[in-house]
Amino acid sequence: MKEPKSVVDEVRAVRDSIAKEYDYDIAKIAEAVRERESKSGRTYVHLPPRKPVLVTKAG
Repeated sequence: MKEPKSVVDEVRAVRDSIAKEYDYDIAKIAEAVRERESKSGRTYVHLPPRKPVLVTKAG
């Protein structure tokens, strides 16, 4: 008997199908997300990127 898919497997399958739709191009995927956000009519929060913190070893 075949084991049912886990939630993780389902999410990965959906993620792969979306990536395949946009030829695995992250710029195309990001543009599609922005377009979908603008058409939704919802308000989205876009935070500025955080500056990296330099961590040094003590001693």
